Amino acid sequence: MRQRVSALCRILSNPMEILKKICKFIASMKFAIILLIVVAIACVVGSLVPQGEQFAQYRNSYSERTAAFILAFHLDDVFRSWWFIALIALLCLSVLLCNLTRVKALILQTKHAADPAKAIAEAPTASASGVVDAEPVFRRLHFYRPLKTTVEGKETLFACRNRLGFWGAWVCHIGIVLIVLGYALGQMTLFSTEVYGTPGQTKPIEGTPYEVTIEDFQIDRSETGFIEQYVSTLTVKNTETGETQRGTSSVNHPAVLEGYKLYQTASGDAVCVTIAEDGVPFESADLCVGEELTIDFLPGFSLFLNSYEPDHNGAPAYQILFFYNGQHMDVGKTYFAPGAVIDMNPYAIALSEPIEYTLLRVKKDSFAWLVGVGAVLTALGLFFALYVVPETLWAVKDGDGTWTVNGKSKKLAPLFIEQFEKAVSGRKGKEASK
Repeated sequence: MRQRVSALCRILSNPMEILKKICKFIASMKFAIILLIVVAIACVVGSLVPQGEQFAQYRNSYSERTAAFILAFHLDDVFRSWWFIALIALLCLSVLLCNLTRVKALILQTKHAADPAKAIAEAPTASASGVVDAEPVFRRLHFYRPLKTTVEGKETLFACRNRLGFWGAWVCHIGIVLIVLGYALGQMTLFSTEVYGTPGQTKPIEGTPYEVTIEDFQIDRSETGFIEQYVSTLTVKNTETGETQRGTSSVNHPAVLEGYKLYQTASGDAVCVTIAEDGVPFESADLCVGEELTIDFLPGFSLFLNSYEPDHNGAPAYQILFFYNGQHMDVGKTYFAPGAVIDMNPYAIALSEPIEYTLLRVKKDSFAWLVGVGAVLTALGLFFALYVVPETLWAVKDGDGTWTVNGKSKKLAPLFIEQFEKAVSGRKGKEASK
């Protein structure tokens, strides 16, 4: 017990030792794996729990206690919460420290692989003695221009290749850090909103100086009537500069306009509402499901298109709710068939046949490029680690004038041994034929 207490006191009296132990723990594989598991769980929670909703919506979906828990721990905004940011920062720090602690060893390993005296000191993967001429063996194994040197007083041929393979895992880890960091920063700064409308409508993109015009919207169907694709033709305009860009958005193929990605996410039903006075139309507007139309000539009066669905008799109908100064008005009827005319003498509200509208999700991820760079580095690191195998070949001249040829491969030893034996036997076969 006294020894433990004295050891603890000795550690506490040396802050640098404490810092080293903390850094060593953070840089450990165990700590990184724990963080990865926790981050993965957090991402799952962020995907399952609807993000950015109000307390009432969580209470209606779950319970009051669960809703309070969600808000208290910021599960309604996981990817921007302080604890998620802290997890990502710790994960990146852990992998970076792990990589930094390995840099010196990797540099030495890379240098030693090219140093005949140090490389030869290691045990070979394959060896053959009594070789009359060693240089053809080098050529057959694609080790060209071997270095002619002297090691411990003996004539030596030496060659190495693929030293970049030592750095495969290191590059892969850097790529993973960039992917995690880019994803986290992208989620924390992500701009996302929705725009929906019918062909011909121009809608503002909230939170930006842009507006989008839906030039056309088509639904491609198969011969059996199955929906195969939604396609929107769009024009985005900068209202400040007047500059415009035109593009097409379909499912899995977003339009990229003015730095924003416009995803085709869904479609729904809309109705053209035409208002007439004494039989003369004077106002017309497309109303999508979930939208409210305020009628200027009747202050405080509005109508809300709640849905397009079968009515009580099973016939397709619009469910329209009427409001006056925010209060629901009971007009005795809520379902109206397409083509119906609502009489509000001297005014009449005519409802058209259903119009299909497009729902677009507008996103801008300022750090997507960082994820792309990380993905490229990760792929390169995996390629280096799996396919760029460091190999060394050396031959030492013995006292009888023959050579002892040795080869070392850091990975894929059985394959290297097979190639080595073929190279040596190929030399012997040629000599025999002579």
